[in-house]
Amino acid sequence: MTTVDFATFCCAKDAHRLHSPGQLRRQVESNDFYFNKIITVHQLCNPADYTPFDIDTHNVIIDNLDEVLIRWGINLGGQYKSSTDQAHFWKYHVVNHLRAIEASQSDYIVFADADCWMVAQPDSWVKRGIVHLQANPSCFIVSPNDGEPERATQRMSQQMFMARTAEFRQADFNQPSWDGNVHVAGGPIPEYWGMLEGRMEIYCWTTNQHRYVLPPAYRYWHFNRINPDTDHYEMDRTKY
Repeated sequence: MTTVDFATFCCAKDAHRLHSPGQLRRQVESNDFYFNKIITVHQLCNPADYTPFDIDTHNVIIDNLDEVLIRWGINLGGQYKSSTDQAHFWKYHVVNHLRAIEASQSDYIVFADADCWMVAQPDSWVKRGIVHLQANPSCFIVSPNDGEPERATQRMSQQMFMARTAEFRQADFNQPSWDGNVHVAGGPIPEYWGMLEGRMEIYCWTTNQHRYVLPPAYRYWHFNRINPDTDHYEMDRTKY
């Protein structure tokens, strides 16, 4: 029997939103798939300090970012650091997925930021993703649709995707053979190359793999706006 785990993440500034009654359940159930385990990674915060989840979870706490990075053989120095953009500081955007995969023993794993979940799909995107990964060894990860066309690309997004657990655990995320150039003409923000999504792209250069984005019918949404009245994710998509 094929097993799939689900992993999501929070930190001190947004943990109260993930722990809001019904929020995690809404996120998980939006995938229309029975997951073997629900993994919640708490970066520099403790789940005991928030409202308990109303579904069974395997809670993981990251107390020290560097310990996780060192365990994965990732160089702590030489990374681009913006003087103004602290939201995309690379360490914050690498450790969560690594810690989650350490807690998974499934065949596949779905990763999703706490503010990303499915809003439309003709059938479970997870089932569709499994079929694609089984048929395409050169596909490293599968993502639901982000509002753009279906495509195969080496440009990555870590907002929401699924992978083969064993393969992901063995990947080299220490930027193999990269020249260190963060200012790519027409490319992503400089911080991208230090975050996990940039590291996945660099890894795929060396392995000749790619990311497959499902057709537009399999749509997720990034609920990145906050409702000022509730201090929760803005659910009215017309306001985006």
